[in-house]
Order: sequence, then C-alpha cells, then structure tokens
Amino acid sequence: MAKIRQSNIDASIITGNTSLSGAAAEDDVLLVYDTSAGGIKKVTSSNVGLQSPTLSSISPTNLSSGDGTGNYTFTITGTKFASDVTAVLITDGGSDVAFDTVTRNSSTQITAVIAKSSLSNANEPYDVKVTNAGALTATLTNQINIDAQPVFTTASGSLGTGDEGSAFSATVNATDPESAADVTFEIQSGSLPPGVTFTNTSAEGGSAVFSGTLPQVASTTTYNFVLRAIDTNSNTSSRAFSITSTHIPVRETFNSSGTFTVPSGITAADVLIVGGGGGCGYGNTGGAGAGGLIFMPEYPLSGPGTITVTVGCGSPRNSNGQNSSFGSPGDPAFSPTSEVLTAIGGGRGDVGSGNPGGSGGGSGTGANGGGNGTGTQPTQPGDSGAYGFGNNGGAGNPFSAGGGGGAGAGGIPGMGTACGGDGKAYTIADGTTPVYYAGGGGGYRTPGASPSGGQGGGGGSPSGTGQPGQANKGGGAGGGGPGVGGGRGIVIVAY
Repeated sequence: MAKIRQSNIDASIITGNTSLSGAAAEDDVLLVYDTSAGGIKKVTSSNVGLQSPTLSSISPTNLSSGDGTGNYTFTITGTKFASDVTAVLITDGGSDVAFDTVTRNSSTQITAVIAKSSLSNANEPYDVKVTNAGALTATLTNQINIDAQPVFTTASGSLGTGDEGSAFSATVNATDPESAADVTFEIQSGSLPPGVTFTNTSAEGGSAVFSGTLPQVASTTTYNFVLRAIDTNSNTSSRAFSITSTHIPVRETFNSSGTFTVPSGITAADVLIVGGGGGCGYGNTGGAGAGGLIFMPEYPLSGPGTITVTVGCGSPRNSNGQNSSFGSPGDPAFSPTSEVLTAIGGGRGDVGSGNPGGSGGGSGTGANGGGNGTGTQPTQPGDSGAYGFGNNGGAGNPFSAGGGGGAGAGGIPGMGTACGGDGKAYTIADGTTPVYYAGGGGGYRTPGASPSGGQGGGGGSPSGTGQPGQANKGGGAGGGGPGVGGGRGIVIVAY
C-alpha cells in the first residue's frame, strides 16, 4: 500500500476531488490539524464554526406544583444544539432561572431538570432560552405555566329553554390543562331552577350534568347562575350560564261553583269574576241590573292547595242577582287566607224603586227612581285591579219603567221601551285572546207590545238586546215587563 509522503502532497489532492453541491451536513466529516495534539483529526461539520440554534418546543408546558417537592423534567427540541449548549428559563419579569441539570441528547434534543421549588405561578409564564458557544441563542416566549386554572370547553350563556313541567338536561365540561385529573364543579352564585340539580362526573376531564323537571312559573323565567370549576390543586375558573323555564298559559273557567287547585310553583294568577245578573220583578216592572265584575291581574296565591269558587247562578224573577266569589276565609292557598274576592250580583227590577246591584241597579217604574249601582261593589283586597263599579238603573216616567244598569253603562229611562246599559269586556291573554263580559242590563218593553216583556241583557250585549245571561260571558240581567230571570255569573283563573 502506497504511503502518503510530503513529496506526494500537492494541490491536486484538493482540486482533483468533486465539490459538494451544497452545505455540509451535520454528520459530514472534515479533517483538521489539532495544534494541541500535533496531529490531524476528523471533526463533524456541525462542530465547525459558530452556528445559531433553533427552538421548536418545550414539554410539558402546564405544571402542577403538588406539595412543592420533587423536580420538573423538560424535553427541549430544536436544531443545531452544539456540544456546549446551555439552557435557562426566564421569568415573566425577565430574570433567568437556571436548570439544575442540562443534558444534550443530540443536536435536536435537550433534557433539562429543575426543582419544583425554583418555580412559582407568581412568575409565570416562563420563557425558555438555549445558547450555543459565541452567545448565539434561540428563545420561545410564554411557554410554561404553574398550577393553571381549569379550562371550560362549554361556551357561556344559555344551557337551554324548556316548557314548565318538562324534563330538562344539559352538560357543562371543563378540563385541567396540567393533568388528566378530574375537574369538579360548584354553584358560585345565583341559583338553579327549582327541581333541577347537577352531578359531577369524570367525563371529558370533568362534567357537570344538569337534570330534573323545570318548575311551574307564573311567567317565563330565566334562572342565572355562575358555575365554578375546581381542579385537584384547588385552582378555579368560573363561567356564567342560564336555564329558562317557559310559561305555558293555562286558563280554568268556572260556570258553576267548585274548587280551584293551585299548581305547584304558581304564586299568582289573573282572576276575572262576574256576579249573576238580577231578575225582573213581577208585573209591570223595570229591567234588572247586570252583575258586578272584578279583574285582578297577578293576584297573589299561596300554593299548593285549593281555593273555593262560588259562581252566582241565574237568578229567578223578582230576585237580586247572586254573588260570585274566589276564595273563602280559611282557604290555605289563598293569600292572605282571610280575604275573599267578591263580585256582587245585579239588582232586580221592581214595581217601585229599582234595587241596588253590583255593576247595575234594577230600574223602577213610573216616577220611581232606578236602583243604585254605584258604590255597591266593594273595594277588593289589595285595592288593585279593575272593578265593575255599578251603574244606576233608569227611572221610569209616569207611564213606564226604565232599563236596568249594565257593567259599562247606566240604564236608560223611556216611554214604551227603555234599554238596559251596555256590558263591559275584559281580555285575559292566553294565546287565543278571548273576551269576557259582565252582562248588559235588562231592557223594559211596555206590556202589550210585541213581543211582550223586555228582553234580558246578554253577556256584554249592548242595550239589553241579547238573551239572558250567556254562560261563558256572565252576568246578563232580566228584562222588564213579564220578563225573565237573571244571567249566570262566571269565574276565570289564568296562570
């Protein structure tokens, strides 16, 4: 084998070889003269010259301090890590924190270890910096957090809307960025709908599973609350949510006496009460008056329990209209239990002076005056709502009788024919917008005229032209002359 001698070495040793088409790879080998050893040595290209490192990542990035003992071990990845590479962490305030050990595993990986006691969440987030010889560095910013808060994966806001009395379910999730440990939940403020609760599960890192039955409500109600998520290190984060129970309007109509059962969760209701209309008197009498009307929106109730309902029946001739009422003293669901809502019946017509009544007084004959309706209907408990305060019946002239008073207008005197006063309407909204009336007063027609006798006031019919007391509209009054009996009352409860 030929030996290389100094006399054999010339420029062709270099110039006679093929040149690399690009930069030398990190594992390419170069020959150099090591002056300290006095000989030729090989060296990889990655260790020749000054090169800047690059950083790709550090792992882990979310740390749990636990009891503060032990170490954190990090894996740092990048490129061009020299054999003398070093690494440090940098606090949020810009101070360096040295690792206890830094091990170069390869030109692309470093393992670094530091005691847990050296880091705190007061100085987070931490940057990581690596440095090669010649002060060539690379840095990744805002990489490491200590004892991070749980992270909600469910957006804040409404968890759902459902009809009152229906089943409800929803789930809120959160995770712990530091570990796979379970996240638990608690209500921080606000309240859940009555009948809805939640349980903690370990699904998806941590779940609050809401379930139950939405409560009965007087009107659509949204329940707002703040949910707190808690990890195993007692770190917390909070988020606001809501659940809505939609009110479905319900209406109960009483055309005869009975009891109203207050549903669970109902604390108020709209109450409409109409008293029975009066009957006419015997003989040549005036028209009778309509029953009283009360409309009480959002009247307070105290359920569950029952409330007595009394409906004034159609009054016979020659009698005053019967009262209608909602509640009786001692009913446990009535609030307060000693109070009663009462609509006074209408006054009957008479040969002499007309009788007083709730919304309408009966009329008299001849020179006698009409019955008084004003003031007969008493002020109701709570002194709120709309009352059918009375209207006077019409007085007769020397030859004839007058018309009975209606809920909305007084009776009209007249010769031969006298009309009763108009009725009064109220609407209770329940999606179908029905209208309910206190009836009109009864009219008077001179005996012998065709038809004989005055017509009774219908449920809300003007001027006594309707038929006596429609059952679903309440309170029509009897007509004069031979006449008829008074109309039936009505009680309606909407909630």
